[in-house]
Amino acid sequence: MERSNKGDFVSKRKRKTATTSTRAKKKKPILASLSSLPNDLLVMIVARVPILYYRNLSIVSKSFRSMVASPELYKVRSLLGLTESCLYVCLRFGLGSCKWYTLSSKSSGGGYVLGRVPIANDSPCNVGLGLGNSDLVAVGSDIYNIDKADKTTPTSSVSILDCKSHMWRKAPSIPMEIESLSARVLDRNIFVFGRRYHQDGSWKGSLQVFNTDTQTWDIPRCVLDQASHTFTIDGNLHAVNIFGWVFAFNSKQRRWDLVEIYPSVGEITYSKSYCEIDNVLYSVSKDGALRWYDTDKTRWKDLKGLVGLPKLPNPFAGYGFYVKLTGYGGRKMMVFWSTYFSIPFSPMETIYCAEIALERRNGDCWGKLEWYDGVLSVLAGTKFVKVLSVTL
Repeated sequence: MERSNKGDFVSKRKRKTATTSTRAKKKKPILASLSSLPNDLLVMIVARVPILYYRNLSIVSKSFRSMVASPELYKVRSLLGLTESCLYVCLRFGLGSCKWYTLSSKSSGGGYVLGRVPIANDSPCNVGLGLGNSDLVAVGSDIYNIDKADKTTPTSSVSILDCKSHMWRKAPSIPMEIESLSARVLDRNIFVFGRRYHQDGSWKGSLQVFNTDTQTWDIPRCVLDQASHTFTIDGNLHAVNIFGWVFAFNSKQRRWDLVEIYPSVGEITYSKSYCEIDNVLYSVSKDGALRWYDTDKTRWKDLKGLVGLPKLPNPFAGYGFYVKLTGYGGRKMMVFWSTYFSIPFSPMETIYCAEIALERRNGDCWGKLEWYDGVLSVLAGTKFVKVLSVTL
């Protein structure tokens, strides 16, 4: 990504000038000539275009819109070794349905913007309506929406958003109904943790594993009670119970091992503002700083060398609805946050995005701010549901 000047995001409609009109006239013959090329050749050309520009291509014409959604294009990209990470952001406006956006290059002037993703058969999503109603995870080019049963859906459902065609499809439902579900991905398997109500009035922990390659469910033995928050660290699945005890899942022996007792790592699961990148767990502290978890010293450390990034919202104040982290394209972190808390009583708020390059040096984690800028203006109170990185 190219560096973008920081500053407030203001949507402006520029006046058409003689210069821009001339440029527009010049572009039309170029696009027309491209469209007249044989389809195979055109696919080879578009396959080499960075994924950040695909949204701009899709609004040029119907033919380009069809092409950027075609399986053939992504097969060519894969054969050429041109697969890239692409960011998808799920937002909820009030109590309405979820809306999807993707980080794209601006059509002019440089910089980046969150562009709306057109999804024809939009799937209902309960993420963000209540804690543990649903969860979203990404595997390859697919986003999985795992919903627990409610009054409208008698069984827990699983839907898959194909980020190539932007169409939802159904997947096999969860075998056992659970509450307070939390999902994590390891080795293309989705681990869904939650709790089940038993007839004796007690709640028992439940772990169900979905193999995304075979599209089948497995139910390992799970003995954790009263635990619903999960995260990954050092490439292993961890769960936190109501007492703050942290357990690691031993996949070979199918058991949970106690690894730590409150408070240092378990607290971040309540903030919803954390991610794992290259086997390191990162989160946002209460004072709005980025930090990482040192497993050798079992404590949090500030990310060193990070200069120029504004203070982030306290993730515990809004349960992580206003600041999100995700890994991106290897050793990079993308941070999204809103101005909801910093500009009270404003009818609008700005969503910002920052790209941070990460490095391990002398036993510490260092960060370098590549750029940050406003990428979307939304109604006040808009919440982040999830930020996911898919591979296209």
